[in-house]
Amino acid sequence: MSKVQYPVFKGRLVMGSPTMLNTKDHEGKPQPDESKHHWFMGFAVPKGAAWDAIWNAMYGCAANDPRCTAALCGQAGFNWKTEDCDAPENPQNKGKPSYPAGHMLIKFTRYKTIGPVGLYDGNYQPIINPNAFNRGDWFHISASTVFNGAATVKTNAGMYQNIEALMFAEKGEEIISEAAFDPKAAFAGVQGGTLPNAGQAQQAPSAPVQAATTPPPQASAPVTPAHDLVQPQTPGNATPPPPPPVVATEQSYNVNGQVFTRSQLLAMPGWTEAHLAGLTLA
Repeated sequence: MSKVQYPVFKGRLVMGSPTMLNTKDHEGKPQPDESKHHWFMGFAVPKGAAWDAIWNAMYGCAANDPRCTAALCGQAGFNWKTEDCDAPENPQNKGKPSYPAGHMLIKFTRYKTIGPVGLYDGNYQPIINPNAFNRGDWFHISASTVFNGAATVKTNAGMYQNIEALMFAEKGEEIISEAAFDPKAAFAGVQGGTLPNAGQAQQAPSAPVQAATTPPPQASAPVTPAHDLVQPQTPGNATPPPPPPVVATEQSYNVNGQVFTRSQLLAMPGWTEAHLAGLTLA
C-alpha cells in the first residue's frame, strides 16, 4: 500500500530541530556515511479529535497494507514511532517538558538525501533564520506515513513517519534543555539574597595603548629616465589600457522560491555548508 497523507495537524515542537542536521551516530561519534545524516523532530499533539484523526490514518495505513495487516500492527512492540506522554516507554520521562501531560508524541526523521524540511511563516513565506523560532513553539504540520516493510516485530516492523513541511503557528513556552540546571526547581521554597549588578559581567580595564612613533618618510628625488629609453607616445603606438578585471560570480541557491547567494545563507545564524548541500542551484 502507498503512503497515507495525514490531515494537516497542529503540534508543539518538543524534541530535535528542523534546522539542526544530526551528523553523529547513536554513540555520539561522527557519522562518516553522509546518507545517514538526518534531521530529527518530535511533536506533542493534544489528545482528542486532532490526535484521533492522525491515529485513524496511521492505523488504517498499517492494517490495510497486505504486507502488514491488523495482525502484525496489533502486536506489542510494533514501532509506530509514537508515545503516550502520560505513560512513556521510559517512566523516568514522565513529567519532562518534552513529554507534556495530555499529549501524544509523534517522532519524525528526515534524511539529508531528501533535503531540509520546508519552513514557512503564516504568510506562506520561507523561514530562513533558524533562530526565528524555538523548541516549544507550535507548528502546523504536513506529514505522511507508510509501513516500513519489516515482516516481524523482532525485525522492527513499524511505520515510517515522513515530515514534509512546517508552518509556524504560535509561540509556546521555550524548552531550553532538559539536561540544563534549573535553579527555580533546585531552590524551590528557599529565599536567597540579592546582589547588586549580579547579572552583569565585570569588564577588566584595558591597558593604555601607547602610539608608536614612526619617523616621517624621507623624500626621494624624482627619477628621470634616460632620454634614449623614453618611447614617444604617438597616436600609432599609444600604450593600450589594461583589460578590466574578471569578476567571479558567486553561486546562488533557490530556497523555497527565493534566490540567495552562498555568502548570504552562510551569514544567517545556524546555517552551515551542510544546509547548502541539499539546496537547488539557482
